Amino acid sequence: MMNAPVELDAFRSPQRIGMRLLGPFEVLGKEGQSITPRPAKMRTLLALLCAYAGTVVSTQQIEAALWVEGRPRTAATALHVYMSRVRKHLEGHGAGSVGISTRASGYVLNDGVYDLDHQSLRRLVQRADDAEAAGRTAEAVEILQRATALRRGPALADFRDVPVLNSVGRHLDEQFLLAYGRKAELELRLNRHARLVPELFAVATEYPTHEHIHQLLMLCLYRTGRTAEALSVYTRLREHLIEAVGLEPSARSQRLQQRILQFDTQLDEANALAS
Repeated sequence: MMNAPVELDAFRSPQRIGMRLLGPFEVLGKEGQSITPRPAKMRTLLALLCAYAGTVVSTQQIEAALWVEGRPRTAATALHVYMSRVRKHLEGHGAGSVGISTRASGYVLNDGVYDLDHQSLRRLVQRADDAEAAGRTAEAVEILQRATALRRGPALADFRDVPVLNSVGRHLDEQFLLAYGRKAELELRLNRHARLVPELFAVATEYPTHEHIHQLLMLCLYRTGRTAEALSVYTRLREHLIEAVGLEPSARSQRLQQRILQFDTQLDEANALAS
Protein backbone atom coordinates (compact mmCIF):
# COMPACT_ATOMS: atom_id res chain seq x y z
CA MET A 1 0.00 0.00 0.00
CA MET A 2 1.19 3.55 -0.76
CA ASN A 3 4.09 2.50 -2.98
CA ALA A 4 3.36 4.96 -5.76
CA PRO A 5 6.22 7.16 -6.98
CA VAL A 6 6.47 10.49 -5.22
CA GLU A 7 6.95 13.76 -7.03
CA LEU A 8 10.39 15.14 -6.29
CA ASP A 9 9.11 18.33 -4.64
CA ALA A 10 6.84 16.35 -2.33
CA PHE A 11 9.69 15.67 0.04
CA ARG A 12 12.99 16.98 -1.25
CA SER A 13 14.74 19.72 -3.16
CA PRO A 14 16.58 18.72 -6.36
CA GLN A 15 19.63 20.53 -4.94
CA ARG A 16 19.83 18.47 -1.77
CA ILE A 17 20.47 14.88 -0.79
CA GLY A 18 17.35 13.12 0.45
CA MET A 19 17.06 10.61 3.29
CA ARG A 20 14.07 8.28 3.15
CA LEU A 21 12.96 6.52 6.33
CA LEU A 22 9.31 5.88 5.45
CA GLY A 23 10.08 2.46 4.04
CA PRO A 24 13.41 0.66 3.69
CA PHE A 25 16.18 3.16 4.43
CA GLU A 26 17.41 4.91 1.30
CA VAL A 27 19.66 7.86 0.50
CA LEU A 28 18.93 9.74 -2.72
CA GLY A 29 21.43 11.85 -4.62
CA LYS A 30 20.69 15.25 -6.09
CA GLU A 31 19.48 13.66 -9.33
CA GLY A 32 17.20 11.25 -7.49
CA GLN A 33 19.51 8.24 -7.84
CA SER A 34 20.09 5.88 -4.93
CA ILE A 35 23.37 6.52 -3.14
CA THR A 36 22.61 4.39 -0.09
CA PRO A 37 25.83 3.11 1.52
CA ARG A 38 26.31 -0.62 1.01
CA PRO A 39 28.07 -1.54 4.30
CA ALA A 40 25.50 -2.42 6.96
CA LYS A 41 27.23 -0.49 9.76
CA MET A 42 27.33 2.71 7.68
CA ARG A 43 23.64 2.36 6.83
CA THR A 44 22.73 1.75 10.47
CA LEU A 45 24.74 4.74 11.65
CA LEU A 46 23.29 7.10 9.07
CA ALA A 47 19.73 5.86 9.60
CA LEU A 48 20.04 6.46 13.34
CA LEU A 49 21.35 10.00 12.89
CA CYS A 50 18.55 10.75 10.40
CA ALA A 51 15.90 9.35 12.73
CA TYR A 52 17.00 11.80 15.45
CA ALA A 53 18.03 14.64 13.13
CA GLY A 54 18.65 17.85 15.01
CA THR A 55 19.22 15.97 18.27
CA VAL A 56 22.47 14.68 19.70
CA VAL A 57 22.63 10.89 19.53
CA SER A 58 24.86 9.64 22.31
CA THR A 59 27.84 7.41 21.68
CA GLN A 60 26.17 4.77 23.84
CA GLN A 61 23.01 4.83 21.71
CA ILE A 62 25.02 4.51 18.51
CA GLU A 63 27.11 1.65 19.82
CA ALA A 64 23.98 -0.19 20.99
CA ALA A 65 22.54 0.11 17.49
CA LEU A 66 25.74 -0.92 15.73
CA TRP A 67 26.47 -3.88 17.98
CA VAL A 68 23.16 -5.38 19.05
CA GLU A 69 24.82 -8.52 20.39
CA GLY A 70 27.20 -6.59 22.62
CA ARG A 71 29.80 -3.84 22.47
CA PRO A 72 33.27 -5.00 21.36
CA ARG A 73 36.40 -3.63 23.04
CA THR A 74 37.29 -1.77 19.85
CA ALA A 75 33.87 -0.07 19.58
CA ALA A 76 35.12 3.48 20.15
CA THR A 77 37.77 3.23 17.44
CA ALA A 78 35.43 1.44 15.05
CA LEU A 79 32.76 4.10 15.52
CA HIS A 80 35.21 6.85 14.54
CA VAL A 81 36.09 4.86 11.43
CA TYR A 82 32.43 4.36 10.43
CA MET A 83 31.63 8.01 11.03
CA SER A 84 34.55 9.08 8.85
CA ARG A 85 33.37 6.75 6.09
CA VAL A 86 29.82 8.07 6.25
CA ARG A 87 31.06 11.66 5.97
CA LYS A 88 33.30 10.80 3.03
CA HIS A 89 30.47 8.93 1.34
CA LEU A 90 28.18 11.96 1.54
CA GLU A 91 30.95 14.33 0.46
CA GLY A 92 31.68 12.09 -2.50
CA HIS A 93 28.07 12.44 -3.66
CA GLY A 94 27.99 16.21 -3.54
CA ALA A 95 27.00 17.11 -0.01
CA GLY A 96 28.45 20.62 0.20
CA SER A 97 28.17 20.54 3.96
CA VAL A 98 28.02 17.05 5.40
CA GLY A 99 26.17 18.40 8.43
CA ILE A 100 27.24 15.72 10.91
CA SER A 101 28.76 17.41 13.95
CA THR A 102 30.69 15.91 16.84
CA ARG A 103 29.51 16.74 20.34
CA ALA A 104 30.92 15.88 23.74
CA SER A 105 28.39 13.09 24.22
CA GLY A 106 27.91 11.93 20.64
CA TYR A 107 26.97 13.14 17.18
CA VAL A 108 24.18 15.20 15.60
CA LEU A 109 22.93 15.41 12.04
CA ASN A 110 21.88 18.92 11.04
CA ASP A 111 18.33 18.55 9.80
CA GLY A 112 18.71 21.70 7.71
CA VAL A 113 21.26 20.11 5.39
CA TYR A 114 19.26 17.14 4.08
CA ASP A 115 15.69 16.51 2.99
CA LEU A 116 14.20 13.98 5.40
CA ASP A 117 10.94 12.37 4.34
CA HIS A 118 9.65 11.83 7.89
CA GLN A 119 10.07 15.54 8.59
CA SER A 120 8.31 16.36 5.32
CA LEU A 121 5.42 14.16 6.47
CA ARG A 122 5.09 16.18 9.67
CA ARG A 123 5.25 19.51 7.84
CA LEU A 124 2.61 18.44 5.33
CA VAL A 125 0.31 17.22 8.11
CA GLN A 126 0.63 20.62 9.80
CA ARG A 127 -0.23 22.36 6.52
CA ALA A 128 -3.25 20.10 6.16
CA ASP A 129 -4.35 20.94 9.71
CA ASP A 130 -4.13 24.64 8.86
CA ALA A 131 -6.13 24.16 5.66
CA GLU A 132 -8.81 22.17 7.49
CA ALA A 133 -9.04 24.77 10.24
CA ALA A 134 -9.62 27.40 7.55
CA GLY A 135 -12.45 25.34 6.06
CA ARG A 136 -10.49 24.24 2.98
CA THR A 137 -11.29 20.55 3.25
CA ALA A 138 -10.47 19.57 -0.33
CA GLU A 139 -7.09 21.29 -0.06
CA ALA A 140 -6.39 19.50 3.22
CA VAL A 141 -7.12 16.16 1.53
CA GLU A 142 -4.77 16.98 -1.33
CA ILE A 143 -1.97 17.85 1.10
CA LEU A 144 -2.54 14.67 3.10
CA GLN A 145 -2.45 12.63 -0.11
CA ARG A 146 1.02 14.04 -0.77
CA ALA A 147 2.02 13.30 2.82
CA THR A 148 0.86 9.68 2.84
CA ALA A 149 2.34 9.06 -0.62
CA LEU A 150 5.78 9.54 0.93
CA ARG A 151 5.45 6.12 2.51
CA ARG A 152 6.98 3.20 0.59
CA GLY A 153 6.30 0.49 3.17
CA PRO A 154 6.91 -0.10 6.89
CA ALA A 155 9.29 2.59 8.12
CA LEU A 156 12.92 1.50 8.42
CA ALA A 157 11.76 -1.98 7.43
CA ASP A 158 15.32 -3.19 6.99
CA PHE A 159 16.26 -2.29 10.58
CA ARG A 160 13.53 -4.00 12.57
CA ASP A 161 16.17 -6.24 14.15
CA VAL A 162 17.84 -3.16 15.70
CA PRO A 163 15.79 -2.31 18.83
CA VAL A 164 16.19 1.48 18.76
CA LEU A 165 15.42 1.69 15.03
CA ASN A 166 12.56 -0.77 15.38
CA SER A 167 11.04 1.61 17.94
CA VAL A 168 11.53 4.58 15.61
CA GLY A 169 10.06 2.66 12.69
CA ARG A 170 6.93 1.74 14.62
CA HIS A 171 6.51 5.35 15.72
CA LEU A 172 6.78 6.55 12.12
CA ASP A 173 4.27 3.90 11.03
CA GLU A 174 1.84 5.28 13.59
CA GLN A 175 2.37 8.81 12.27
CA PHE A 176 1.53 7.56 8.79
CA LEU A 177 -1.60 5.80 10.03
CA LEU A 178 -2.78 8.95 11.82
CA ALA A 179 -2.26 11.02 8.67
CA TYR A 180 -3.92 8.43 6.47
CA GLY A 181 -6.86 8.04 8.84
CA ARG A 182 -7.37 11.80 8.86
CA LYS A 183 -7.26 11.92 5.07
CA ALA A 184 -9.89 9.19 4.86
CA GLU A 185 -12.11 10.98 7.37
CA LEU A 186 -11.97 14.18 5.33
CA GLU A 187 -12.68 12.32 2.10
CA LEU A 188 -15.72 10.76 3.74
CA ARG A 189 -16.82 14.28 4.61
CA LEU A 190 -16.58 15.04 0.87
CA ASN A 191 -18.65 11.91 0.04
CA ARG A 192 -15.74 10.14 -1.64
CA HIS A 193 -16.46 6.82 0.07
CA ALA A 194 -16.51 4.73 -3.12
CA ARG A 195 -13.00 5.72 -4.19
CA LEU A 196 -11.66 5.05 -0.70
CA VAL A 197 -12.66 1.39 -0.55
CA PRO A 198 -9.73 -0.17 -2.49
CA GLU A 199 -7.00 1.68 -0.61
CA LEU A 200 -8.69 1.13 2.76
CA PHE A 201 -8.80 -2.60 2.02
CA ALA A 202 -5.05 -2.49 1.35
CA VAL A 203 -4.24 -0.61 4.56
CA ALA A 204 -6.55 -2.82 6.63
CA THR A 205 -4.85 -5.92 5.22
CA GLU A 206 -1.44 -4.55 6.20
CA TYR A 207 -2.67 -3.59 9.68
CA PRO A 208 -5.23 -6.29 10.56
CA THR A 209 -5.71 -5.12 14.17
CA HIS A 210 -5.88 -1.36 13.57
CA GLU A 211 -9.43 -0.55 14.59
CA HIS A 212 -9.78 2.97 13.21
CA ILE A 213 -8.79 1.88 9.70
CA HIS A 214 -11.29 -0.98 9.89
CA GLN A 215 -14.01 1.35 11.14
CA LEU A 216 -13.42 3.63 8.16
CA LEU A 217 -13.56 0.67 5.78
CA MET A 218 -16.78 -0.60 7.35
CA LEU A 219 -18.38 2.82 6.97
CA CYS A 220 -17.27 3.17 3.33
CA LEU A 221 -18.62 -0.25 2.45
CA TYR A 222 -21.91 0.48 4.19
CA ARG A 223 -22.31 3.78 2.34
CA THR A 224 -21.71 2.06 -0.99
CA GLY A 225 -24.43 -0.50 -0.28
CA ARG A 226 -22.05 -3.34 0.61
CA THR A 227 -23.48 -4.04 4.05
CA ALA A 228 -22.57 -7.74 4.16
CA GLU A 229 -18.94 -6.90 3.35
CA ALA A 230 -18.90 -4.22 6.02
CA LEU A 231 -20.02 -6.76 8.60
CA SER A 232 -17.46 -9.31 7.41
CA VAL A 233 -14.73 -6.69 7.93
CA TYR A 234 -15.82 -6.45 11.55
CA THR A 235 -15.77 -10.24 11.89
CA ARG A 236 -12.21 -10.43 10.54
CA LEU A 237 -11.10 -7.58 12.81
CA ARG A 238 -12.53 -9.40 15.83
CA GLU A 239 -10.80 -12.64 14.87
CA HIS A 240 -7.45 -10.90 14.43
CA LEU A 241 -7.73 -9.04 17.74
CA ILE A 242 -8.62 -12.17 19.67
CA GLU A 243 -5.80 -14.10 18.05
CA ALA A 244 -3.20 -11.33 18.47
CA VAL A 245 -3.96 -9.91 21.91
CA GLY A 246 -6.89 -11.86 23.29
CA LEU A 247 -9.23 -8.85 23.26
CA GLU A 248 -12.62 -8.05 21.77
CA PRO A 249 -12.97 -4.99 19.50
CA SER A 250 -13.44 -1.65 21.24
CA ALA A 251 -16.85 -0.37 22.26
CA ARG A 252 -16.79 2.04 19.31
CA SER A 253 -16.19 -0.77 16.80
CA GLN A 254 -18.95 -2.84 18.40
CA ARG A 255 -21.37 0.10 18.25
CA LEU A 256 -20.55 0.63 14.59
CA GLN A 257 -21.34 -3.00 13.85
CA GLN A 258 -24.67 -2.69 15.63
CA ARG A 259 -25.52 0.54 13.81
CA ILE A 260 -24.79 -1.12 10.47
CA LEU A 261 -27.05 -4.05 11.41
CA GLN A 262 -29.77 -1.54 12.27
CA PHE A 263 -29.25 0.49 9.05
CA ASP A 264 -28.74 3.59 11.16
CA THR A 265 -29.47 6.57 8.89
CA GLN A 266 -26.99 8.72 10.82
CA LEU A 267 -24.18 6.66 9.29
CA ASP A 268 -24.67 8.74 6.16
CA GLU A 269 -23.85 11.94 8.04
CA ALA A 270 -20.44 13.63 7.99
CA ASN A 271 -19.62 12.85 11.63
CA ALA A 272 -20.87 9.27 11.56
CA LEU A 273 -17.91 7.88 13.52
CA ALA A 274 -18.03 10.55 16.20
CA SER A 275 -20.80 8.88 18.17
